[in-house]
Amino acid sequence: MITPWTCSRSGWFRFRRRKKRKGAVLRAIGLSVVTILPACTYSGGEWLFMLGFGSQRAKAKFHLTDGPVMILVDDPGQRVDWPPALTHLFDELSQQLLRNKAAKRIVPRETVERLRQSITNFEKRGCREIGEMAAAEQVLWLEVREFLATEDFADASAAAYLSVAVRVIHAAEKKERTRVRLYPESPSGQILTVTLDGATVSMAKTKDGIARKLGELLADKTAKLFYDHKLGDFEREE
Repeated sequence: MITPWTCSRSGWFRFRRRKKRKGAVLRAIGLSVVTILPACTYSGGEWLFMLGFGSQRAKAKFHLTDGPVMILVDDPGQRVDWPPALTHLFDELSQQLLRNKAAKRIVPRETVERLRQSITNFEKRGCREIGEMAAAEQVLWLEVREFLATEDFADASAAAYLSVAVRVIHAAEKKERTRVRLYPESPSGQILTVTLDGATVSMAKTKDGIARKLGELLADKTAKLFYDHKLGDFEREE
C-alpha cells in the first residue's frame, strides 16, 4: 500500500501528480455529463450536487433568541378539522428546535393551552400580547392556511397537505411597533407547505397517522429555517 510515509521523494511527487490528474479528469467528466445531458430529468445543478460540487449546506434564515420561545399554532379560519394535527406539529417542532439547538427554551404546550382556556377572547388577542403573558421573549407564530387529511383521497399526488405562514414576533417589544415582527420582512409571513402522495397516505392508514406525518414533515421544514443544516438530495433553499 502506498502512503506518504513509505514513498521515496520522487515516488511521492509522482503519486501526488497522479492524484491531481485523476481529480481533474473526474471534474471534467462531471462537467461533460452536465453539458451533454440537457434533456435529462435532473437539472445541471442537481447533477453537480450528485457529483459533490457546490455548497451542501443551507444557512439559517433567522436565529431565535436564547430566551423563552413560545410556539403558537394558530388556525383562525378553522381549516383544520382534525385538531390532533396541530398538537403533533407543536410537539414535533419543539423537539426539532431543541434537538438542533435552534432554541434553548420552549414554553410548554400546557402553558399555551392554559392561557387559551383562561384568557377572555384569546383568539382575538395579538400574538405579541399572548407571548408576553406566557413570559416568552419571542413567539414563533404558525398560522394555518390550508389543510387536508382524509383516508378517502382522489388526487394521488396531493392526497393530504398542510400549509402555514411562519412569522417570528418580538413579545417583549411594546414601544416600537415596527420592531415587533422580526422575521420575515414580508407581513404575509414565510409560507411553508408539505404534501403527501396517495401511497404515503395509504401507509399512514388512519387520519391520526396522516395528521402525524404532516406535522412531522412541516415541523422539520419549519425548524430548518432557524439553524444551519445540510441540504438533502435535490433540496433547494427557498
